[in-house]
Amino acid sequence: MKTPSKTTRTLTQLTALVFCGSLTATTMAMDVSPFKPGDTLTAEQASELLKRYKDRLVQPWTVPDKADINKEPNAESIRYGIQVLNQTNDTIGPKVANPNLRYSGNSLNCTSCHISGPQGLPGTMPYGIPFVNVMNDYPNFRKRSMSIGSPEDRVEGCMTRSQGAGKPLPKDSKEMKGIIDYFTWLAKGTHPNQAMQYTGLPNIDFPSRAADPKTGKNLYAEHCIACHQANGLGLKAASYDKDGNYTFPPLTGPDSFNNGAGMSRLMTATKFIYANMPLGATHKSPVLSVEEAYDIAGYIESLPRSEHPGRDKDFPNPKFRPKDYPVPAYFNGDQAALEKAKYGPFTSGK
Repeated sequence: MKTPSKTTRTLTQLTALVFCGSLTATTMAMDVSPFKPGDTLTAEQASELLKRYKDRLVQPWTVPDKADINKEPNAESIRYGIQVLNQTNDTIGPKVANPNLRYSGNSLNCTSCHISGPQGLPGTMPYGIPFVNVMNDYPNFRKRSMSIGSPEDRVEGCMTRSQGAGKPLPKDSKEMKGIIDYFTWLAKGTHPNQAMQYTGLPNIDFPSRAADPKTGKNLYAEHCIACHQANGLGLKAASYDKDGNYTFPPLTGPDSFNNGAGMSRLMTATKFIYANMPLGATHKSPVLSVEEAYDIAGYIESLPRSEHPGRDKDFPNPKFRPKDYPVPAYFNGDQAALEKAKYGPFTSGK
């Protein structure tokens, strides 16, 4: 085991105070020294931080007992954060009564992607894009901006991409504070600056071919249509006309994520579908094969969705661009390269 540097030890000790209530939630957990949130990095600096992030120790998966929230001095704020994440559309959606709270730009809930676990806590399903280790993973280097991002930055990115044309939550808002307080509570008792099992999405070997949206559409009809309905438009709740709610979320159109969201990328969608879909599937007991998930993802990504403004400014350094982000401006008229970014095949198996 490597002996941590003095800087790393100091940051780890400082971060431990977060979970004892001695410092604010924005104290560094991930060691990004000598940088701070908002700093823009060179390619060399970014590569070093990515390696540092990858080389962290990995701690076991852990989720606190929901009943323990009542013991926290900020329990009310934590519970409000859970409400925002579980009932996003009802709390900050485009049809809520208070126009000042209309931050979200569509009808999705955060738990449409960050799946709730057995206790009903948002973002606590293994490989369901969980929140359980967020406060140990941030601040970190964000390829999309070539800068250091904070947990709050992550939330704001979701609000303007996964939540359609939403508005960033003010960092001092009750809503942002509740979400960050919840993330901090989730990390209670964990080891700062360590990774965690089952976070993010699973590594899979992608087929050495392009995804086939036509095959995917047939597989979608077999496995997905009962919940997400024909053409991916979702199952509207009986109260939809009043509040915009869905029983099962749409995968296309203005009520779904836009083309700047992580889920708009084929590799991300494939991993998510494989580990979590259809309803009841888990990474330990998948229903679909990787190839089936890949083709279903190809079909979903072929469906129309809202445009994210300024998407061509994402990932300004080509070295750090994901292979599956089909932005026309990246390819200078090379239609074949653009098509490959949308449907593959991808040269790496991971």
